[in-house]
Amino acid sequence: MATSPVDTTFVVNASGVSAGGVWPHFKFLVDGVAVGQATVNSTSAGRYSFTTKVAPDAAHKVQVVYDNDWMSTDKAGMYRDLIVKSIEVNGKTIASTSSTVSYAADGQGTLSGREMLSWSGSLDFNMSKDLFASAAGTPTTPTTPTTPTTGGTPIVVNAYGTAAGGVNAHFKVMVDGKQIGEGTAGTAAKDFTFNANVAADVAHKVQIQYDNDGVVGGVDRNLHVNKITIGGHAVAPTDSIVSIDKGALDGRDIVAGQKAMWWNGTMEVKADKSWFAGSTTGPTTPNQPSLSVSDATVTEPTGSQTSSGIQGFLHTQGNQIVDEAGHTVRLTGVNWFGGEGYNYVPAGLWVDSYQHHLENMKSVGFNTIRLTMSDAMFDSSAVTNGIDYSKNPDLVGLTRLQVYDKVIDYAGKLGMKVILDHHRNDGGAGTNEHGLWYTSAHPESTVIANWKMLAQHYAGNETVIGADLHNEPSVTATWGGSAATDWASAAERIGNSIQSVNKDWLLFVEGTEWSSTLAGAQSRPIHFDTPNKLVYSPHAYGQSVGQFSWLNDPNYPNNLPAQYDKMWGYLYKNDTAPIMLGEWGGQFNSTAEQTWAKTMAKYLNGDWNLDGKSDIAAGDKGMSWTFWAWTPESGDVGGILMDDYKTINQSKINIIKTAMEGAVFDTPTTTANSVNATFTVKLSAASGSPVTVDYSTVDGTAKAGSDYTATSGKLTFAAGETAKTVTVKVLSDSVTEGNETFSLKISNPTAATLADATGTGTIVDASAAKAAAASLSSADLLAHTVTAANDTTAGDLPTATVASIDSSVTDLSHTAYDTAYHGMEWHDPMAHAA
Repeated sequence: MATSPVDTTFVVNASGVSAGGVWPHFKFLVDGVAVGQATVNSTSAGRYSFTTKVAPDAAHKVQVVYDNDWMSTDKAGMYRDLIVKSIEVNGKTIASTSSTVSYAADGQGTLSGREMLSWSGSLDFNMSKDLFASAAGTPTTPTTPTTPTTGGTPIVVNAYGTAAGGVNAHFKVMVDGKQIGEGTAGTAAKDFTFNANVAADVAHKVQIQYDNDGVVGGVDRNLHVNKITIGGHAVAPTDSIVSIDKGALDGRDIVAGQKAMWWNGTMEVKADKSWFAGSTTGPTTPNQPSLSVSDATVTEPTGSQTSSGIQGFLHTQGNQIVDEAGHTVRLTGVNWFGGEGYNYVPAGLWVDSYQHHLENMKSVGFNTIRLTMSDAMFDSSAVTNGIDYSKNPDLVGLTRLQVYDKVIDYAGKLGMKVILDHHRNDGGAGTNEHGLWYTSAHPESTVIANWKMLAQHYAGNETVIGADLHNEPSVTATWGGSAATDWASAAERIGNSIQSVNKDWLLFVEGTEWSSTLAGAQSRPIHFDTPNKLVYSPHAYGQSVGQFSWLNDPNYPNNLPAQYDKMWGYLYKNDTAPIMLGEWGGQFNSTAEQTWAKTMAKYLNGDWNLDGKSDIAAGDKGMSWTFWAWTPESGDVGGILMDDYKTINQSKINIIKTAMEGAVFDTPTTTANSVNATFTVKLSAASGSPVTVDYSTVDGTAKAGSDYTATSGKLTFAAGETAKTVTVKVLSDSVTEGNETFSLKISNPTAATLADATGTGTIVDASAAKAAAASLSSADLLAHTVTAANDTTAGDLPTATVASIDSSVTDLSHTAYDTAYHGMEWHDPMAHAA
């Protein structure tokens, strides 16, 4: 029997990148008929709903027609892009990368489905009739006497994994044995949110099933579950209502719940029936997103610090770069190009010695050098020109790489650091002409081979601190989408290849559109196998390079902070990762451009409302940067050195120095050490209107003032935003107190409900952890483990000792015995007897 068309709602999940002051726009069509249109005015994913009548039990063609693509024509110009993640209909989600989706792009033909729409055109979803089956007929009555929960019950799993063989831990989430979702853990803990449409007012079993355990190259893949939140009720994996069924879900090998899942198995929570609320009757209010707050764990800092230089290799903590001594570090450097071009050695050596160039760099306050190169630099070892050997006698007869060795060695002696920059593939000036990270002469395999060679060559050299993976992806490069143009995925491949031979380096990842934007990193962040090494590195220029729309805004320069927030500053402000502005500069001849440079300096220093005061947390440093450039070859912006390659342009230095706040050449100071405990507050879904919530710290065994700095305030989620962070300073002390906890509580939400209102902050006592590790050598640990693993008793390690080691020095000690005995039945020495 034919059925009449019924009202059906489609939801487009989309974000955008503006250009020329205009956001992307699209029309929404169903079966060729326009249903509506929308302007996507946020870099955060938003939900755009369209309702129309469609025939049930029939296939339909749904189209998102992007119609205002635009790009500027100058060097650092912008692209306007539309990012479509998925379309939802009748409770089902169709990803834009699905095989049933195609992209009819203007001038490009028909391409496979993708999220990033880089050209005007139509993203076509060919939806099968089963997607519309639920729209037909008369709703059926549930066979059980209970009522399904309206909107479902949110289930949030906070977890992280240990990757092996480039693959991280995978898990399924089930309720009463029925799968409701799945996830792949990252190296950093995050919330995975699922929705359970189950009978209300009935107890249910919520299950997390880890299913891809393995050991690759001696590294054990593991899943770690921090917390499960069911309908707003937080459950720790060690709570009495949690158990683990080892191996198959058959009820045979049940052990008490624990955080670490080192083997395939199912963690099961016996959830109370009250957690699955019943449906309401009568008028209902529109569904509101729910708010939850994560936990945070940090190791208590010790002693005090003196800012007397950058020590050793670097890593990241939130948005800060930290050296081996625990000091927060700000890189304030300069670009020295030449290696990417035709001489394949740093520029200006035909006028002055490399030593004098470096001494001059340090004299004006630079602590870092971004040293450019190309793949063509390594095609030959000969240095044929570009050096006056009377001024550089110790470079006679050296290869190109050996010249770099000399420059890097002397920079290290001056206390400076070096970042190697893959500026081009083929030799030449500027960026790659086609904008990708490879060419036919130098494919990606060559890029990776050269990077691995350099990573091995400079391994252990503390002067070389990192790799800028590729300079200014542009023109055809995308963030996501086709593998041939997807720079984000390529950056991960290149970075992970470097980490396979050298795990000490920071990895600098630039954005697309000449690195002017990193908006894509919000929905598709970068992850490397070795965590805490990622630094995002955008570029920005003033009027010398282009008359960008924001430079001609009526509110200029007060509009600039918000503009750069959208493009890349949000990554720092959200405590996602550090920012190093890899290139900024200009001629600075006009008053307008001098204003731009001074405003940029304030922004980098953390003065985000331009009132002359830093808005960043006390003890943190502003964004890092390297100025373009040392020598004056760039016709549009010039250099620090004037055209004689010797004289320093003091007027530029006077402006640049205002951006050196917190650099290591400042007068040394001694302060108490502190670390950031970072809590993430999340909305379960983007809201179309602002959402606010209050937050405050609450004492537990840790006390405000002595163990941490009390923090309170209000968070505001703009329309489309789904995550905010709250940073709490954890303080050093000299007392051995054991692990301590405090809480971050959220309250008084507007336009949202509370799913998990309390995040637990755990301060791991550094003294206790160190003592526990010292009391048991790795050899002793392995010997004890052998005894325990082959004994019929629980082993001879005290339970408290194992718990201390597992909580404080887990990575080293657990890997030692886990790898040695992987494959044995539940091979924890404390659980073996079971």
